[in-house]
Amino acid sequence: MASRLKYYNIKELEKRKNSTHPSLANIRGILLELENPQKNLGITIGITGTNGKGSVAKSLSTILNNSNLKTGLYTSPHLYSLNERISIGEKNISTKELDQILEEIIKTEIKVNIKLSFFELITVVGILFLSKSKNIFNIFEVGLGGRFDATNVIDSKISIITNIAKDHKEYLGNTLLKIAKEKIGIIKKDSFFITGMKPYPFNRVKNYILKKTKNIYVFRKDFNIDYKKEFYKYENLTFNSSLKGMHQIENMAIVLKTCSIIKNNFGFNLEDENIVNSLENIKWEGRFSILSWNPFKIVDVAHNHEAIKTLVQNVKKLTSKKFIVILGMLNDKDPIKCINELLKISSKIILFKVNNERTFIPDEIEKKINNRKVVLGNYEDLKLHIKKNKNTLFCGSIYFIGDLLKKYKSLRSC
Repeated sequence: MASRLKYYNIKELEKRKNSTHPSLANIRGILLELENPQKNLGITIGITGTNGKGSVAKSLSTILNNSNLKTGLYTSPHLYSLNERISIGEKNISTKELDQILEEIIKTEIKVNIKLSFFELITVVGILFLSKSKNIFNIFEVGLGGRFDATNVIDSKISIITNIAKDHKEYLGNTLLKIAKEKIGIIKKDSFFITGMKPYPFNRVKNYILKKTKNIYVFRKDFNIDYKKEFYKYENLTFNSSLKGMHQIENMAIVLKTCSIIKNNFGFNLEDENIVNSLENIKWEGRFSILSWNPFKIVDVAHNHEAIKTLVQNVKKLTSKKFIVILGMLNDKDPIKCINELLKISSKIILFKVNNERTFIPDEIEKKINNRKVVLGNYEDLKLHIKKNKNTLFCGSIYFIGDLLKKYKSLRSC
């Protein structure tokens, strides 16, 4: 009986849905009953943005841990398992620890008659686990937006917004300005604020930001980075990052500016050698990952129009060859706009359902596109596409890419 009920609390978490009513009341109620563990998180860094926030979070975590500054990391979503979302260094939370902390929180929910959403619940797990770990730094990647995101209960000393593009319009608004106003909600009083936002919408929200902090650093205005022939140069650092693609230029600049702020304002010595070694050896799967060069096999979690545009630019810079594109997307990510962008580099685009209730419906999309190059695929043939000796680009939702990489790894181990 015990083995059948093992990790019951994880099963309960997986059953939960995300909230459609933005509020921090429930998560604050639970954290209050747990004696506010979010106040014991050391120096916290909060990161939001439309794209790139995961790469920035992972890069900073790698640098800080390699500098012997114990650092926790909370990210979402995950490629393979829930455990990836909460880590210290390269070690993810164990399934046993995850289940035990969930049990504590679920008992608290029953006691105070509050039921958290999926993301609120996993966020409280992250807060409890990382607060007990006595880390020097803890980095939290925002799930969606900023102002009402569950991670916004954390009092970040450093706030980062990578960039602003149209995504999650049903929750955040349908203009860049509305989305920006939601995302700047993560900025805390007198924190250090670093951003890759473009002049619009930044100039329209600058006065709101100034009410919170004067410590503002804007990419291409207050700091910059040179990039030539795969090499970055930032102040006295020169390196070649393991994270590939033109979109990483902004991310690397934000990471290095954040390192400068940590060195100059928090009293920690981040040695240049550790920074360079970290950036040259980051492991962050699915981010313009080139699995094979001949033929090209490229995997990328580009999942919205802005990210797909960047992905197409990166592929064009790499080669003029056409690709078979294997695509699985969520329906709320403008799939038709994304497919029209991908047609610029494709000989064929094959559409697959995503293992998520928000998946696009491939046959509906195919009919709307009405292009011979866009065809339907099925999971039975996915392994064949992975094995084919043709230039192939796998992209779309992280849920789809996670399933695909599992299949890729299982084929490689055969």
